[in-house]
Amino acid sequence: MKNFETKNLVIRKFKMEDAEDVHKYLATETKLVDCMGYNMHENISETEKMVSSFIKEYEMNELIWAIEYKKTNEVIGFFNAFEKSEKNKICKFKFGIALDYVYTGLMEEALTEICNYLFDEKNINVLISEFYDGNKELIEMKSKMLENVGFTREAILHKRKINEKTGIAENKIIYSKFKD
Repeated sequence: MKNFETKNLVIRKFKMEDAEDVHKYLATETKLVDCMGYNMHENISETEKMVSSFIKEYEMNELIWAIEYKKTNEVIGFFNAFEKSEKNKICKFKFGIALDYVYTGLMEEALTEICNYLFDEKNINVLISEFYDGNKELIEMKSKMLENVGFTREAILHKRKINEKTGIAENKIIYSKFKD
């Protein structure tokens, strides 16, 4: 598996030492508490288990990376490619960055580097990001980041899932980018 270095970032496999940063920046964000798929961690031990699972996934050749900010040497984000189809040459992915870093361009820097790797070295033709729209602020942030690196909103699938935390039906948003 490849690690990357950009002007501002080191994109690499997770290490157990990252648990403290992940807990601080990604696992305890109260603004995300009602988002589907986000489970706030009550203690560092929960975060350590999650980071341990990331390490195991990476060792099994899964594409999951920590995004480390060179200026602070802290992990401020992640990228997780999953549902890869070599036959269809598509790959879905999830990503996240600490809310304090959303408007810095750092996630776009990471997305650009990783997307280029997936297109050029992993022979992927289509990258897909899907998420639900329960948190308007978060959706605007994610959408803007994806659009900034050339993704197009392809679909909004209305009322596709009930958010168990809020009881509200949420729409599924689908973005994609095609290999040039």
